[in-house]
Amino acid sequence: MKQFSICVLSLLVPLLAYTQTTLTGTVKNRQGEPLIANITVQAKGSNTIAGFTTSDENGNYKVTYKGTADSLVVTVSGLTVGKHSRTVPNRPGQVDFNIEEKVIELKGVTVTASPIRRAGDTLNYAVGVYTGQNDRTIEDVLKKMPGIDVDESGTISYNKKPINKFYIENLDLLRGRYSIATKNIEARDVATVQVMENHQPVKVLADKMFVDAAALNLKLKESAKGKLMMNALAGAGYEPAMWNAELVAMYFAHRKQNMTTYKGNNAGKDLNLEIVTHEGYDYDYANSGSRGMLSITSPSSPPVSKNRYLNSISNVIAANQLIKMKKGMEMTFNAIYFNDRVGKEGYSVSEQFLPDGSSVRIEENIKSLTRTNNLDLSFRLNSNEEEKYFNNSLNIKGSWGNDRGTGVTRSNVGDMDEMLSQYLSRPFFSVGNSLDFIRNIRKRSYKILFSMDYNHSPHELTVSPANYFGDNNLISVEQSVVTDNFTSSLRTSYGLRKGNVNIDYGLWCSVDLKGLDSELREKGPAGQLVPAADSLRNNLWYNTYQVGVNQNYTYNKGGKLKVTLAIPVINYALTVNDRNLETFTGYNRWIINPSLKVSYDLTHELVLAAGGNFRKNYGNMDDAYTGYIMHSYRNLLRNTVNRLFESRSGGANASIQYRNALRALFLNFGVNYGTSWNNLLYGFDYDGIMQVKRTIDQPTRSEYYGLNFGGSKGLGFWKTRIGISGGYNQGRGEHLIQDEILTYRSEGYNAGASINTSPSSFIDLNYNFGWSKNWSFSEESTTRFPSIRNQNHTAAIWINPTKSFSINLRGDYRYNSAVNNRNMTFIDAKIRYKSGRAEWELECNNLFNVRQYVSASYTDLSTYYYRYNLRPRNFLLSVRFKLK
Repeated sequence: MKQFSICVLSLLVPLLAYTQTTLTGTVKNRQGEPLIANITVQAKGSNTIAGFTTSDENGNYKVTYKGTADSLVVTVSGLTVGKHSRTVPNRPGQVDFNIEEKVIELKGVTVTASPIRRAGDTLNYAVGVYTGQNDRTIEDVLKKMPGIDVDESGTISYNKKPINKFYIENLDLLRGRYSIATKNIEARDVATVQVMENHQPVKVLADKMFVDAAALNLKLKESAKGKLMMNALAGAGYEPAMWNAELVAMYFAHRKQNMTTYKGNNAGKDLNLEIVTHEGYDYDYANSGSRGMLSITSPSSPPVSKNRYLNSISNVIAANQLIKMKKGMEMTFNAIYFNDRVGKEGYSVSEQFLPDGSSVRIEENIKSLTRTNNLDLSFRLNSNEEEKYFNNSLNIKGSWGNDRGTGVTRSNVGDMDEMLSQYLSRPFFSVGNSLDFIRNIRKRSYKILFSMDYNHSPHELTVSPANYFGDNNLISVEQSVVTDNFTSSLRTSYGLRKGNVNIDYGLWCSVDLKGLDSELREKGPAGQLVPAADSLRNNLWYNTYQVGVNQNYTYNKGGKLKVTLAIPVINYALTVNDRNLETFTGYNRWIINPSLKVSYDLTHELVLAAGGNFRKNYGNMDDAYTGYIMHSYRNLLRNTVNRLFESRSGGANASIQYRNALRALFLNFGVNYGTSWNNLLYGFDYDGIMQVKRTIDQPTRSEYYGLNFGGSKGLGFWKTRIGISGGYNQGRGEHLIQDEILTYRSEGYNAGASINTSPSSFIDLNYNFGWSKNWSFSEESTTRFPSIRNQNHTAAIWINPTKSFSINLRGDYRYNSAVNNRNMTFIDAKIRYKSGRAEWELECNNLFNVRQYVSASYTDLSTYYYRYNLRPRNFLLSVRFKLK
């Protein structure tokens, strides 16, 4: 037995000595970006490769060695990373590589890291490749990236579709107000911009609900993580006396993020663009909007850059905090305060042609002043895991402000020549909460959503004198409108998966209670208020109650063919309680609003998509009140038909999308069609200069056709990006004017192109071109006005004599065929100098001192001409410095 044991041990010892060692790790560059590279392992002193693997899109790798060597050599290699080796003991462990990307020359060929890398459905843009000397913020760089567009409002689109989420290090700190990040995070602090295609924000719904929108994620450099960063700016200028100030603090860590900013100026910079909630964003809370039925008449803003005309004093404070707690829970707090004072001055002439051959001509020369104070608070708890989702959002909004307008109104009706004063008080308050819970159990999903919201708006408009009302003894008229709105909804659903099909059934109910209390009062010559007649008052409750069944079917075959069919069935109940007329009316309707979306990936780069929908709607409070409401000093509205408003609409669309990351080429082409039918036709009669709403029991139909295309291409030289866009649209509908129905048609074309390039480190060039041609006409009219053609050209050049000194010239040319002064040119200049932690900038806007913008539009039914006073030539000197 002893001899047998010795024999067995002599056989096992060599086998035990031949061990298996597993090594894991990450491969990243100096900025913390993950790299895709080859990893090999071999015994020290041996030329034989004993293990091989490749890092994934996150830079992670796992490699195995089988042998008895005491030490191992782990090597990372690749065309864009070179060759890097480390010697480690032969035992399981982690071996991380932080290496510098290199340019490698092979037989006279230079190979550089690709500016765009694809990893599954995620595109990784290397920020350093696109960053120029004068690109300060990440928004400046985003505008240079192929496939990504940033419009004037700051909305980010990928392949012409707005993004549905914006993350910083995979966290949603700003919840739709992502311009706070894009306009303040410096480009040098961002390593990678990630675009996540077909992004489903809720993890439990991944592979269950198809999403055709993309999200954007900023991957920061290691040097920007876990430390407080603070920047400040101070500036002063003339004409008129100007100032500009900023203070920005940011902190981004693994479990905590904060962005707090203050900005203020009277230099024509629109601070509201930083805090706007962007189009297309996937909101997780009830979005209560201010209901404003009243307004003053003020000059129309011209279609030029806001810094050319905006005469304002603005201040904004934004505080945003996110904390990751235990068990995957996130707590987010957002607070925004916006204070604004905007002055406008302009002149306009409008002429409405009436069916009997006469016309109403109104000439206005108005100055206005708008004061705004907005406070927006939100608090969110969120847990987004693969098997469970929880979200609760509390939102409180308050607004207080007023509008004033003074000016002269002249008209050919009644030989009116009157100095008028307008004043509008418009406070607003709302509070809302939304609770969302989803749980996956095996192949089934259970969901519940409960939300409620309340808002209150007591508005009042005063116009004086009020002689144009027909009574020369009136000092003023005062229109008060108080609206209250309470909404609540409860939604539950059950989902399951069968093969390639996801089925989701849901029950839901909602309540929407709207109250309207209005009165149009007159003030006599002695200052006494004249009680409003019943025809000038409203006391109305407009309530809707809905119960519905949702049916959603999603087919997903290997990620290539995706089909989503939704068939909601709704019972719609409406009650209208008009306490002024002492009437109570109830309605009950069944509604089915189906929709279909289809997407097919011919290849990973080429996608075909199509969709269609049908919707039916019944009524809204604007169609229910019967007492007059003076919406503005020239608009007097009420409803005269005692019938429930009904509308039906349908549409279809199709698109082709091409996105090739390797070639940095992104193209899209789309067509769409829409039609609508209403059982009532709305229009206006003219009583002097007053537009009085008219409603007739006459069905009406409208149609719309359109096609569009767009694309962008990154070229392999000079950091060049080119873009193109274009479209065509045609529409048809009906107008009601002075009791006559007129059929109108409209048609338009548009085209655009852009290029951004840097031929060398000493020069950056940017050019944008836009062209449009539009016309509309009435089929009953024998007169045809010519089409209106518009062009705009914007060109900018940065000259960089040194790395610390830059000169910028910018030109803006506009053409409008409808006015005598068809051509308008603006020139701006800027000098920038960097010294240590400070950056000095001197800018001069409107060098040619253009003082007015003139524009016009016309159809067979009306013409409109206006002039708007612009900001004069001005100079602003500012210094930006890094505090931390």
